[in-house]
Amino acid sequence: MIEAQTIRQHWEQIYQSKTPGDVSWTQESPEPSLSWIRTLPLDPKACIVDSGGGRSALAECLVEAGHTCIEVFDISMRAMAQAKSELRSPEAREAIQYRVCDVLQYTMERPIGLWHDRAVFHFLTDPAEVEGYVRNLQKMAPDYLLIGTFSTKGPEKCSGLPVRRYSPESLAALFREDYVLIQSDEPIHHTPSGGVQAFSFVLMRHRNLSV
Repeated sequence: MIEAQTIRQHWEQIYQSKTPGDVSWTQESPEPSLSWIRTLPLDPKACIVDSGGGRSALAECLVEAGHTCIEVFDISMRAMAQAKSELRSPEAREAIQYRVCDVLQYTMERPIGLWHDRAVFHFLTDPAEVEGYVRNLQKMAPDYLLIGTFSTKGPEKCSGLPVRRYSPESLAALFREDYVLIQSDEPIHHTPSGGVQAFSFVLMRHRNLSV
């Protein structure tokens, strides 16, 4: 298990030294997340949390789709400052809140409509960290989970750090005590440098949610 301060320094250096075109996770459009979120019966005022959102365009795309309560958090202070400065519209600046926080320390007092995590969870390679992440989501109990990691066919490292890879089945199994699987897929992400990365994505609904 790598110390949180060491991890924070690692990501601060990444966001200081690299542009979006230099990092593998950059997307032209935040898919499949955006399309999948659009299928959900979310109230536009429901809180959406983007875990480790960095400079992703997802939050502003969600504002454009009518959502008015979005919180993006990331372990990197520089990432959050950059993301905030890049917002294009006053509506986005009003709807999106940014917080600097380690994913294992994150808490939210108000109900969460959707928890979104693209390529943060897979950095938790220690079983205790995985258990802590799952337990934290059990306590916050978002209505929906949308989580993406490298698949078993994907890279073993990202930005110099080891990752834990999942199939859609093994990823969904971690949350099945409280959530029902709605949709899963293994999309291919094309990196800015021309590489390909295999992902596993799952979309899940809380068992106590009326549909």
